[in-house]
Amino acid sequence: MTMKPIDPITFEVLKHRLWAITEEGAATLRNVSGSPTVSQSNDCNVAVLDASGEGVMIGATLPTHALSCIHTARYALREYAQNPGISRDDMFLSNDPYISTPHQTCVVMVAPIFGDDSCLIAWAGAGIHVADVGGPTPGQVAVGAQSIYQEATPVPPIKMVERGVIRKDIEQDYLIRSRTRGQNALDMRAKIAANTTIKRRFLEMVQRYGADTVTGMMEQVINQAEARLRSILRELPDGRWDHTSYLDYDDRGKTTFYACHLTLIKKGDRLTFDFSGSSPQAPGVINCTRVTLESSLMVVMLALFGYAIPLCPAAVLRVMDIQAPPGTAVNCSWPAGVSKGTTSMSQTIRHAATICLSKMFAASPEYERRVLAVCGGQMIAAELGGRDQRGEPFGGVFIDTALAGGYGARSLKDGVDTGGMVGGAEVSIPNVETSEFRYPVLYLYRRQQIDTAGAGRFRGGAGLSLMATPHDVDRIPDLALHSHGLEAPTAFGLYGGYPGSTNQCTIKRKTAVQELFKKGILPQEPGELEGEVETPPGVAVSYLDKGDIYQCLSCGGGGYGDPLERDPEMVRRDVANGIVSRDWARRTYGVLLDPRAETVKQQATKERRLNLLAERARRATSPAFHQPQSPEPTGKRLNAYLSIVHSREGDFLQCRCGHVLCLAREDYKDHAAVILPRWSKTGPYVMNLVKRPEFHLHEYYCPRCYTLLDVEVTGSHRVEGVGSGA
Repeated sequence: MTMKPIDPITFEVLKHRLWAITEEGAATLRNVSGSPTVSQSNDCNVAVLDASGEGVMIGATLPTHALSCIHTARYALREYAQNPGISRDDMFLSNDPYISTPHQTCVVMVAPIFGDDSCLIAWAGAGIHVADVGGPTPGQVAVGAQSIYQEATPVPPIKMVERGVIRKDIEQDYLIRSRTRGQNALDMRAKIAANTTIKRRFLEMVQRYGADTVTGMMEQVINQAEARLRSILRELPDGRWDHTSYLDYDDRGKTTFYACHLTLIKKGDRLTFDFSGSSPQAPGVINCTRVTLESSLMVVMLALFGYAIPLCPAAVLRVMDIQAPPGTAVNCSWPAGVSKGTTSMSQTIRHAATICLSKMFAASPEYERRVLAVCGGQMIAAELGGRDQRGEPFGGVFIDTALAGGYGARSLKDGVDTGGMVGGAEVSIPNVETSEFRYPVLYLYRRQQIDTAGAGRFRGGAGLSLMATPHDVDRIPDLALHSHGLEAPTAFGLYGGYPGSTNQCTIKRKTAVQELFKKGILPQEPGELEGEVETPPGVAVSYLDKGDIYQCLSCGGGGYGDPLERDPEMVRRDVANGIVSRDWARRTYGVLLDPRAETVKQQATKERRLNLLAERARRATSPAFHQPQSPEPTGKRLNAYLSIVHSREGDFLQCRCGHVLCLAREDYKDHAAVILPRWSKTGPYVMNLVKRPEFHLHEYYCPRCYTLLDVEVTGSHRVEGVGSGA
């Protein structure tokens, strides 16, 4: 039903009031929960939906939780209207990945909002990542599971609160599955409190302005955001862009690579995301359901289009078509396992969408500023459990490195150091002292890690590293490690920018760290401690004894543009700030500094860069191509380096130096100068890549000026379900 338009002043007042309501709901959620994952990392969110379940406005933390509220409300409307019914002061809880959430440890609750005439006018929703909901392995990942039957049992939408009262029998059934029942009970009440706060404030607004005005405002918020989004899309050139991202998954001692292949088609004011060609689903753990696929794309869209669509999911859904064959890792079919849904293939989907959308923006000078290389790459995380220093059961999610990878470079600016993943504006890492107070661990260090950032004209952000040890306990018996991006880079760069580093994880057993503590020494490097080194697989179950050291490192963000075009003064500052080493400055950027890194050696740097260009020319293979006569500019371009020119022979792609590479309809990489360098070209953290002959690094150069046009990670026939050259 179309509502009568609201005058602009009233509309802005109510829209901003709705924003304030979501903020208050999110603050309530964090304060009542108290979990560091929620209160400090903001691994949570809230949502206000219209009566049909469309997402009008969500909070500025993790969008996936709010999007799960949309799916839960729509399911309740579709399935429960008659039985068990939807009544005033009811609330529905769910963590079913095939209906609502990305995986089982994301738990949401939605609450219908009724007006004075008992008419449903809106929904409130809140979601939290909880520590444990049962299953064979503590935490979120059922290590080794071969289907969802071997993971934590999902809870489809159930009426947890009935007419304002928690159903005790249903609550007990929900809590008994978990190893962290007390925190789960508190987290559930935090969601109830958040929904209650949103409902109360929403109804106050209705009482003052009337239900028709408030519901009309919500419709207008969606329509306004949709219109703005469509207007941006119409200003962008139509086209088709492709990218393939890879996910390494270690299952019972065997590492398999899964591909997410995305073709983005933009026509007029619509976007089609086509995932045909992606790998078949895995037996367990890493898959995404259709719900998660949609949420992953939504996260990237909200981030890259920014305030044009002010946290309004409904507007995005109205311009998107998603094509994904069932039974694939990006759109799995029951009973595929999904317990690692938020930290596996969903991230791979985000990477592919980020690259494709950025390629679309790069084709427009007006929107090139929105270009973004991949942020954070794959996550590296650990979950600890057992009894804490007080003798009480505990479960903790250690996602410092997962939430603080390097942000991707932009077309005009470096990526943010330890900026995190795309799409969580207010997501952060917990305070070290809080984690040490809550859990039996001691951090030896947590810092931005040198030489993790993807090189480029604008570099990616630096990644995070940490080293920790058990404290005040003899053993932490449950250590669930779940990481990807250990075997190949996943934070891809753009247009000559290199990918960020790979993730790293090691355990050093039986060190003398306790003796060093007694001497007042706090080790700052793993090499300062002798011990038995273990390099666990990406997904594994382990433990930590007193004296053991856990060390991990997250990848930096992808770079943008040719590194030899980076301002030498920016390189000097990076060296001075400990983001780039002197050796890496010389090797990758061709910048030489004085002994104290206070000034750039200008002449030596100029000569070094000329030598590096000459080396490119010597090593590269350059296919011949017929150069057309008198090509004329068309005003169209592929990106900042390549534009489309026209001659009597047709349309061609031309480098900015004037060299014509190929016909516009061809892949310019088939006509570029190519070098297949060693993996060490991407950085020092490549210890696993030498064991991966199925992956290759390709550098593509202009055959005349030897500008680096692109750096590509390519897989071979050993990638699961993908043909050679994927």
